[in-house]
Amino acid sequence: MVRGVRNNSATIGEDVTDKAGWMYADLFLALMVIFLATISFVPELRTAPTTTSTVEGTSVASSTMNQGAQIQYSVFDAEKLRTDITAYKKEKGLSTGSEIVYVQVIGGYNPASERINNGTVTAVNFALKMKNALPEYFTQTAFKIATDSSLPSNTVSLRFVFAG
Repeated sequence: MVRGVRNNSATIGEDVTDKAGWMYADLFLALMVIFLATISFVPELRTAPTTTSTVEGTSVASSTMNQGAQIQYSVFDAEKLRTDITAYKKEKGLSTGSEIVYVQVIGGYNPASERINNGTVTAVNFALKMKNALPEYFTQTAFKIATDSSLPSNTVSLRFVFAG
C-alpha cells in the first residue's frame, strides 16, 4: 500500500477562489443599485427660451430670463453701478430690500482681432470687481459668465434679476 500525502483542509486552509466571482458579482449589483437610486431623483432640467434684447443699440443674445435690468459698461465704476441699480429699483417699483439673485455678465470681443477668451476674461474681471466693491449687493448672487461678439471689445453688458 502506497502512502500518499493527505490533503487535509486543516493543514492547508480552505480554498475560497471559487467564491471570488460571486463576490465580484454581488459588489457590482450593490453599485448598480446605488447608481439607480441616485439617478431616480434628478430634477427635470428645463431650458429657457433664447431671447434677443437690445442694450444701448447693441443686440445681445441670451438664454436666460428676459426680465430684469440690462446695463452696459465700458469701465468699472462702483458708484455708477450702485446708482444704476437704485434707479432701476425705483423705476420698476421694487422695494429697497429687493435683492439681486442672478447676474449675467456678458463680455464683448472683436472676432476679427481677438479670441473669444478676451470676452470671457473681461466678463470675469468685471464680475470679480462687482463682487469685491459691492458686497452688499452681490454676496449671495449667482453669476453667469458669457461672451458676445456683437458687443464692443472690453465692454460688458449686465443683466440683473431681482427677488423680493
